[in-house]
Amino acid sequence: MERLHDAKDADPALVVELARAGNRWFPEGEGAPERASLLIHALAAQGLAPEARGEAEDMVNRYPDSAWVREIERFTGAHRRRNLRLGDSGAIESY
Repeated sequence: MERLHDAKDADPALVVELARAGNRWFPEGEGAPERASLLIHALAAQGLAPEARGEAEDMVNRYPDSAWVREIERFTGAHRRRNLRLGDSGAIESY
């Protein structure tokens, strides 16, 4: 994570490389939501908007309660999918 922080403003290609490696090694680690955010910003900085948006869609659904998600929602417009409905009893259900 330290290398990602050091490279985030200077070398977006390195950030992409490091973030993807970190995702392979620690897919559910504590730093995963922040790493995903750094990856999305680095992809966008390289002009790879469709790829950044795809990563954003995955991130906001994988880490829905992360503070990093709220920032990515504002940055990309990606939003969490809500699989909720009002059931026959009037209660909210997940489906």
